[in-house]
Amino acid sequence: MISLPASRTALFLIDLQKGITGLPLAPTPGTAIVERSKELAARFRAAGAPVILVNVAFAPDFADAVHAAVDRSFSPPGGFAPDWAELVDGLAEPTDLRVTKRQWGAFYGTDLDLQL
Repeated sequence: MISLPASRTALFLIDLQKGITGLPLAPTPGTAIVERSKELAARFRAAGAPVILVNVAFAPDFADAVHAAVDRSFSPPGGFAPDWAELVDGLAEPTDLRVTKRQWGAFYGTDLDLQL
């Protein structure tokens, strides 16, 4: 059992959004990942530790995308649905911090530092 002080620990849940968790993920399906994440988030909230929910989203023309070298570009099968960037239902609570990233990483080019 690991013991972490809630005052110095945070849970980051990244890319748990409808468009990504709906993809055919392996070896663990998106539904299982979401359920485990919801359980873990509930435990962090109960302990008084912050939960940070990160999604990825872009303007329709990708003008707000942070352009950086990546291993490959991404376009989901069938394109981006209107609710693609929305967090999965039942995940967010009013006390959670929300961060939208415009690139692969959540720690650069976001307002995460300001929210923490």
